[in-house]
Amino acid sequence: MKYILLVVCLFTVIGCDKGAKTPEGVLAMYIGDITSKKVDREYFEDYTTGKLLETVQSLSDEEFTKFIDMSKVRNPRIEISNKNCSDDKCSLTYIVKYDVVSAKSKQFKSEVKKIASVLKDGEIWKIEEVSNIKTFYESAIPFVVNPEE
Repeated sequence: MKYILLVVCLFTVIGCDKGAKTPEGVLAMYIGDITSKKVDREYFEDYTTGKLLETVQSLSDEEFTKFIDMSKVRNPRIEISNKNCSDDKCSLTYIVKYDVVSAKSKQFKSEVKKIASVLKDGEIWKIEEVSNIKTFYESAIPFVVNPEE
């Protein structure tokens, strides 16, 4: 009986791992991967297409390093608020919430509302373009807009 329960649990976990096989899955995977581990250009070739892939490919090595640097981002969370699909293309409106920390403490919370255009490529979905709609910051310390003044 224990083995049957273990096998059922294993298949449930494996079956729930949608990854890039759904529009929501590729978006959640992308946000999780880019904020929690170091990704390389190959990652973008595997899971992006169109404008986003072209932008990443056009970056110099130094620009790419800055683009993927998420070392200060903590606790990323994603909420998909709207999904509009037709055939092999989806538009997902979502909110990404995360904390930005420095070496000593949490600097601010961020909430960014975005729209992602996702295209189906064979059996998987790829992110074509991401646009920001609105950004909200809640700071624990004052912002320094122009540090030279």
